[in-house]
Amino acid sequence: MGTSFTYEAEGLDNLERNMNNSDTVVRISVNEGFRALQRLVVPVLRAFTPRRSGKLARETTSEILGQLDNQSLEVRQSSRSENGVFYGYIVREGRGPIVAKRAKALHFFIGDQEFFRHSVGPALPNPYHIRAMESMKGGIQEIVNQMGERITAYLSGKGG
Repeated sequence: MGTSFTYEAEGLDNLERNMNNSDTVVRISVNEGFRALQRLVVPVLRAFTPRRSGKLARETTSEILGQLDNQSLEVRQSSRSENGVFYGYIVREGRGPIVAKRAKALHFFIGDQEFFRHSVGPALPNPYHIRAMESMKGGIQEIVNQMGERITAYLSGKGG
């Protein structure tokens, strides 16, 4: 139910083959690359996240999943409404109109103002996460390049 990004790096054609023939040092280098990606991605995504209360941006986290030979970086925005709805998805993807069904009116707050309405119109999508990823392309490529250089140096016996 979230957005997935697959990033294709250039210049690392033999990385997978070399990793399969190498030892843990290479896998640790990849892990260090993922940690560098965490340090880049989370603050940039927080900066691009729209702020009403700031909760969605504050609750942006990441985790490296998997084992050393099969890792992925998962970034989450886990903010929930008072009713338990993950509202980051609604902000990113938009929503249709909402009409009060089990009550006479919808009851909500915007800032310090209280509102009662029979219905509210649709909310347009805000693809801020895509704009954030676009802004990071160069930084992501640089991290991948550095990771490839470290691995190449290790495999060629020029680095540790």
